[in-house]
Amino acid sequence: MDTGRKPICSFILRIFTICLTIFTLGVVDAYAIDDSDNRYIVISPYWQSDSSSYTFVAVTHRSLSYMASQIGVQLNAIQGDKTAFSTAAEFTISAGVTERVFIVRTGHSIINSTIIPSGKFIVGTTHYKYGNIIVRPVASHPMVATVHPLSDGATYNYYFRDITMLSYFGGIVFDSNTTGFAMEFIGDVHDSTTTYDNPLVTSGVN
Repeated sequence: MDTGRKPICSFILRIFTICLTIFTLGVVDAYAIDDSDNRYIVISPYWQSDSSSYTFVAVTHRSLSYMASQIGVQLNAIQGDKTAFSTAAEFTISAGVTERVFIVRTGHSIINSTIIPSGKFIVGTTHYKYGNIIVRPVASHPMVATVHPLSDGATYNYYFRDITMLSYFGGIVFDSNTTGFAMEFIGDVHDSTTTYDNPLVTSGVN
């Protein structure tokens, strides 16, 4: 009876399992998004905040087909020198809900979490600052659908945690008379074309 084969076979099996695990993790990481892949981010080219103005952004989950019922959002205010104005606003938005984000100076008498407890805030210096907004998904793989089988067992619904399927609008607001000008958002659900081969999702920076 050859008992030497069992340890050898066990060793080979363990090596194979380790290699397969490393390969799988590598494939998953290769498809994780970053800022060089603009298909899954939304941008706005301009925001500003100073002693007399602030920026307001509204994000709406419109409960469209293929949208996950909850989508994680990270909104960053990047300054002209490419540094962050403050800590990014990160939140989860549910179907049918509009979340409000304010980019505002510290110590604002009205635009603050006490007066607007449901708002999300990016609070920074009172000095004049400006830059662009980058909205990223919290999900590392928003292109991967969550699959839900229907009651018949033969058909399925597919849902994506994709922030480009959300609707964005906003403006620069001046304190003195609460007027201002509208912001432009690139890559959200209002864009018309896609840059990748998923027919279910039609947004992303083009």
